Amino acid sequence: MGVQITLNLTTLYDAESSTNWSEGTTYSGWQREGSNCLGAAVSQGTGHFYYTLSSSKDLTNTYIFSWMMAWGGLETTANGGFRIVVGDGTNRIAYHVGGSDNYGFQVGGWCCFVLDTSNPPSNYTVLAGSESALNWSAITEVGVGFNITSKVVGTSDNVYWDICRYGKGLTITGGTSSDPGKFTEIETEDRSTAAGKAYGIIRELQTDVFAIEGKIVFGDNTGTSSTYFHDEGVSIIYEDRDVSADLYRLEIVGNSSGINVWTMGQKSGNVGIKGASFQYAGTIVPPIFDASDPDLNTFHLYGSAFKNFNTIVFPSGINSEILNCSFDDCGKVLVKDCIVKYCNFMNAKDIAVLLPLDHNLSDSNFISNPKAIEVNEAGTYTLSNVKFLGNSIDIYNTSGGTVVIQCTEGSNPGTSSSPNGGTVEIQNVVYLRVYVSDTEGNPVQDARVAIYKSSDMTQLMNELTDANGKAEETFQYPGADVDVIIRVRKSSPSNTRYIPVETIGVITVNGLTQYVTLYEDTTLSGG
Repeated sequence: MGVQITLNLTTLYDAESSTNWSEGTTYSGWQREGSNCLGAAVSQGTGHFYYTLSSSKDLTNTYIFSWMMAWGGLETTANGGFRIVVGDGTNRIAYHVGGSDNYGFQVGGWCCFVLDTSNPPSNYTVLAGSESALNWSAITEVGVGFNITSKVVGTSDNVYWDICRYGKGLTITGGTSSDPGKFTEIETEDRSTAAGKAYGIIRELQTDVFAIEGKIVFGDNTGTSSTYFHDEGVSIIYEDRDVSADLYRLEIVGNSSGINVWTMGQKSGNVGIKGASFQYAGTIVPPIFDASDPDLNTFHLYGSAFKNFNTIVFPSGINSEILNCSFDDCGKVLVKDCIVKYCNFMNAKDIAVLLPLDHNLSDSNFISNPKAIEVNEAGTYTLSNVKFLGNSIDIYNTSGGTVVIQCTEGSNPGTSSSPNGGTVEIQNVVYLRVYVSDTEGNPVQDARVAIYKSSDMTQLMNELTDANGKAEETFQYPGADVDVIIRVRKSSPSNTRYIPVETIGVITVNGLTQYVTLYEDTTLSGG
């Protein structure tokens, strides 16, 4: 196995025996983890079963993960089909965490339910005392509860429970450049029934489709371990659970000593393919994708799609690249200075992208966003082949100063807003390019290229060609085509001399590209 898994969860009980339980029968062979589980009979009503801890636990601002299973009819989540019970010795509350509407069992009939202790469900049943008086910093009892609609035949047990933990999720390290980690390896470990497994964080819905209900961190930012992770063609779906934003996070981190590489999909030529689909199945707290750690050595995101995510943060650095990805119904994407090309940003929750001055975003589309691009630094931004369609605001200037947007290669922002004061100036900048070659098609370097307006002979370019025979200059397109005169000459002593060329051209909304062939002046060359 390529990956190494660190469990960021602490066991509250393992349900291996009925000791310290209010009631419950031990079962072997049906367990989710270890050697045993516990069971009981609940007939057309509710049943609650709790474990007395050896010492009180501070369970403030954490998450309780509990494995449960039921046979027969279940009530809905609102009515507490499945419940997690917590008590402080005086107050005992059964929080409604699942039911017939979200009982997507993971192994056999088992399902792991989660309780957010910082924001517990509004639906609960008071078993003793009051919910408002519950002391989360001194919990002495933890257990399960069920609400069953069907009648039990005889005395058969029909509800079961197994290991319960608290914490947030998993840390993934390990792998090598030749054997990087994959999601299926994490899921295989989680699905295991061996003692200490059954994490309850990730499950496979079908081949290469994984459901997640916890925090996963790729990499080690506290030690020296290296991490290599590379997957492709997978779908990652965050479960519809009533939890806070700090649980639904996918983080990618590194350290200054190890090598930390995270790649999704493949790069084929200059495009990204075979990536992943990341989406949230709920409506309460969209997940956060955070790859901002400065010690992350390599980050590649190819051919991937994000749907209904919250904030997405990419890293800085020359080894960071996002190609052919889409972001639909997401929070703000912080692209930083990594390469972002051939991407679509659509239907953002508010602002689609925060763009820095030193950005490397190009060749992308912004479609139907409330605010397409936010800029929070005054200065000049160049957009190359960035298209805007159906956004309420294309450029959202929060810098309080003057922002100049230079639009090249057909970039077309049209609307802007400066809520903190300042201004936005949109300049439609096009490229004037002249390629010079000789009669054999070889590029001619150091040829002098000049371009003038035909109307008044205003000079627009005066450049020497480079090693590729290209002379280039930018020009602010005035909204109408411009007729120009182009002059090219190269007649330096001790070099091949050419007959000067004068021709005409037109600068359009797409700029000007002109090819010029120079003929050798045999009467002067070499003289």
